[in-house]
Amino acid sequence: MFDRARIERNLRELAAAARAASVTTLFAAKSFPHAEVLELAAASLDGFDVASPEEARAAIGRGVMSVADPSGLAAEVAAAHRGRLIVSCETVDQVRSAPPHAEIAIRISASITARDPAVGAVLDGSGHRRSRFGLDVERERRQTAMREMIEAARGRRVGIHVHHGPVTATSGERFAVTARAVLEDTDFTPAFLDLGGAWHGIAGLPRALAELRAAVPVAIELIIEPGRLVSEGAGFARGSVLVVRELDDRPLYVLDLSRICHLRWSQVELVVQAPHPGEGRRALFVGPTCFEDDVVGEWTVTPAELQVGARIVLRGVSGYAVAWNTGFGGVPAAEVVIGDANRLLE
Repeated sequence: MFDRARIERNLRELAAAARAASVTTLFAAKSFPHAEVLELAAASLDGFDVASPEEARAAIGRGVMSVADPSGLAAEVAAAHRGRLIVSCETVDQVRSAPPHAEIAIRISASITARDPAVGAVLDGSGHRRSRFGLDVERERRQTAMREMIEAARGRRVGIHVHHGPVTATSGERFAVTARAVLEDTDFTPAFLDLGGAWHGIAGLPRALAELRAAVPVAIELIIEPGRLVSEGAGFARGSVLVVRELDDRPLYVLDLSRICHLRWSQVELVVQAPHPGEGRRALFVGPTCFEDDVVGEWTVTPAELQVGARIVLRGVSGYAVAWNTGFGGVPAAEVVIGDANRLLE
């Protein structure tokens, strides 16, 4: 369940902060693939960041479209987009196969800053994890590769794209460090710099974007691709207790809400009144699947108030949970509802 008013507020605040700092803002479609949310994002932001053919189809005709798809299939669909189109590339062949009217974003590995471990990364000889996305060779070879890509993109607008790893930034400083590192690493002036997503952990977004804008020459367009930020504070999950068991050290509650099916990429919290002194016990809440790691969380509760059939409400559900929402082992996918949170939780 997602509170529409909160999503709209998040989008308004994001758009206002971006406009004040002269930043182009593209919604990461993969972060909340729901038709109603895409409509709201299209009304507030400059366009979409897409990573699949399905997302590209949904974004056609809706402002700026930025394509970052390792398979290359999304760019083929995006060729039908007659608005501004940006395609992220890591090779000369990708540049040459991009739609003729597309701008080219040369993707640079986030690992060049040595700040962030990377999702799906490989462990290098130093023990650090390095991103599998973007140019990630020693500096001279990387600059040679960029020059070849710029030559192949002759006549097109060319910029840089770099995306952070899984470490959540809490201030604009991390993005500013990345921006400076990328600009110092290149031997040409990019038309734009796309710093990707991972903006949901920053409390003071207007200040962070202003600081970032001050760190990048004004002639270079700044682009960001927030996703999780749009659903921040808006997502809830409602379910019930299926089974109650007593373990040696704590109660265990089996829910009809599953981490593996319904709550992926969400740091959820149980919505419950604090127990009276001496009545609370630490309890484990798990999903209904046979998957060993289907654990929803551990919270202190009043066991007498949580019997079989009791309703459970979780907060902190991300739009990514909608993207991952599925059934497994007889467990159905969750119903997704967007509306007034107070009514949804009644």
